[in-house]
Amino acid sequence: MDLLTGWGKMKKRIAGHGAVLDKHVLKTVKKILGRKKQEEELIRRGELLVERVQTGIKGFDNLVEGGIPKNFLVLVTGGPGTGKTIFGIEFLVKGVLMGERGVYLTLEEESEKIEKQSEQFGWPVTKLEKENNLLVLKSSLYDFSKLKELIQDNIVNFGAKRLVIDSISLLGLYFKDAFTIRRALLDMEKGLREIECTTIVISETQSESGSLSPFGVEEFIADGIVLLYMAKKNGEFKRGITVRKMRLTNHSLKIHPLKITKKGGIEVEHSKEFSA
Repeated sequence: MDLLTGWGKMKKRIAGHGAVLDKHVLKTVKKILGRKKQEEELIRRGELLVERVQTGIKGFDNLVEGGIPKNFLVLVTGGPGTGKTIFGIEFLVKGVLMGERGVYLTLEEESEKIEKQSEQFGWPVTKLEKENNLLVLKSSLYDFSKLKELIQDNIVNFGAKRLVIDSISLLGLYFKDAFTIRRALLDMEKGLREIECTTIVISETQSESGSLSPFGVEEFIADGIVLLYMAKKNGEFKRGITVRKMRLTNHSLKIHPLKITKKGGIEVEHSKEFSA
C-alpha cells in the first residue's frame, strides 16, 4: 500500500478508536508519511543506499532482504505467548555478538525476570550487562517526558545502537486521553530517529477492534510491522510469523512457521508456509 494512499485509512482507523481527530496529530503523521515517501523515491532512483541491520534471529533476516534497514522503528505485535519478548531479547543479544550495544526498556516486567527468561535460552544477559554491552532497564516513571529523557540519555551515554521497548501498550498509563497518547508516540518516533538507533517496539494486537496496536497510530508511523501468530492445529498450538510492512524492503508476504527452542531461541522456517 502506498504511504499516502494509506493516509485516509489511517484517519478512519484512529476515528474507529473513538478519538477526536486532533489536527496536530494528523498534520504530524502526514509529514512523517511524506518524508518516508521521499526516502523511497531516492532509493528508487539509486540516490540513497539502504544500510541493513541483521537481527541475528535464525531465518528472519531471509524474509527482509538480509536485515532491518538501519535506524528503523519496527512494531513487533501479537497475542499472548506468541514470542514477542523473546524476539526483542534475542535481537539485542545477537546485536551484542555483532558488536552493537543494546538497551532493553521494560515498562512491565522486573529486569531480573527478563534476565532469568534469557538464561533458559543460554543467552548470557547478566554477563553482557557486567561487560557493559547490554543495559536492561525497568522504568517506574509515570511521567512521559522523564521516560523519554531516560530512553535518550541511556542510548546516547551508553552508545547503544539497538533499543527494545516492552511494551508500548502500557504507555496509556502515562496519559489521561487518547490523542495526547498519539502526540507522545509521534514525539517518541521523532526522538528515536534523531539519535540514530534501530528500535523494536513491542505491542499487543487488539482482538476486539482487529487493530495491530492499541492506539491506532503506531502501525502508520512505524517503518516496519512484524506480526506473530498462535493458532491451534491437531490439538496443539502452532506459532507463525509474517512481515506485514517493512519500508525500503522487498519482504516476504507469506506467513511462515516459527519455533522457539531452548537451544536456539527463535527459529523462522523461512522456506515454509504456515498452515493452521
